[in-house]
Amino acid sequence: MTPTDLPLGTNPSRQRRSDAAEPSQLANDASASTASQSGKLQGKGMAANTISLLLGHPDPATLLPSELRNAMQQVLSSPQSSTALQYAPEQGTHSLINVLVEKINREQGLALQSGNLMVVAGSTHAVDMLARLYARPGGVVLVEAPTYVDAIHIFRDHQLELRSIPMDEEGLITRELEEQVARLHSSGTFPRILYTIPNFHNPTGITLSEARRLEMIRLAHHYDFLIVEDDVYRDLSFEGTVPASFYALANGKQVVSIGSFSKTLAPGLRLGWMFGSEDAIQRCINCGTTQMGGGANPLAAHIVAEYCRNGHWEKHILHLRSLYKMRRDVALSALDQYMPSDVGWTHPAGGFFIWLRLPKSVFAQDVKRLALQQGVSLAAGEGFFVNPSEGEHHLRLAYSCAAPNDIATGIRILAQVIQRARRVEQ
Repeated sequence: MTPTDLPLGTNPSRQRRSDAAEPSQLANDASASTASQSGKLQGKGMAANTISLLLGHPDPATLLPSELRNAMQQVLSSPQSSTALQYAPEQGTHSLINVLVEKINREQGLALQSGNLMVVAGSTHAVDMLARLYARPGGVVLVEAPTYVDAIHIFRDHQLELRSIPMDEEGLITRELEEQVARLHSSGTFPRILYTIPNFHNPTGITLSEARRLEMIRLAHHYDFLIVEDDVYRDLSFEGTVPASFYALANGKQVVSIGSFSKTLAPGLRLGWMFGSEDAIQRCINCGTTQMGGGANPLAAHIVAEYCRNGHWEKHILHLRSLYKMRRDVALSALDQYMPSDVGWTHPAGGFFIWLRLPKSVFAQDVKRLALQQGVSLAAGEGFFVNPSEGEHHLRLAYSCAAPNDIATGIRILAQVIQRARRVEQ
């Protein structure tokens, strides 16, 4: 199976999902959840009032719950406000570290100590820091095919060589990983990092199976590379049980796990965390940028710690799961209803994304261009691959930031565009 042949879900020629309501039915339920605005984008080649299925952003209407506003006011009006506006300890704001350690231990059955966790300025900060500290220019980093486009960007900024490993319905194919790493070792090249998005993967929505996770840990221990687990979607699970984290399965050895408030609270906070062995965390604390700038975003950290201490974050997460599950269901139902029978797609159990596979006669860039002319924006697949040509028959749909009616309408238009693009190509 090639990297571009990910197994995909039902199409109209198969049985409709029994748990996916009609788009119109679910769209009518939207008034019971947080209202949202689709991206009102306009620019060159883009229609006014464009329906945006492009960006994996949280619903804007969820970004400032009243309890978060209250926490801001409490911090700014309290004696701790001067502390919140001062440089923070390099590891981060202790009150937030304590909140996160307690939540992670309770939910994942771990025994983290405060020395195992560090506050960071979002997952981007963590990935950049780990790339800088654990690899050197010219070194090799292993990534999934496809993977998060901006992770590719960060690794290339550090002049690292990327090797991609194909995926199937269980996630990264470990047989391919072992073969690639063995070949690299035989040529005297030793990969330092494996970067993975194990849960509700961006862009595919796939969740890596536990069996594959265990095999990847075995290979990491055998070949001595660090697993960087970008787990920012973990809390946005819609059904079933999320597999144990790499950190849990590896007993904390050779794994650093990254989390973020960007998907479950607000990306403008620029706040996240990472946890790993005390040695790994101390290495990040001791690096030059941390020592020079201090801990990440202390004002935001104090506010979020105040918000979380009162149990508001976990209640907010429950609301987000319900909201995004409804939108996922609208999208899947619309795909079932409108898409041609030779288009396939994934069925994510959480997160923000659905990954489409187009027939070989239809190219993603053509679909993207024609869809934009019809007022629908979405991401073509090429940017998610180290080798862009592997994505030329794929599209990513993001359902998190569009109103339910717009999701259904956008997918209906997209299906028409795919038929038109097929005629162009043939």
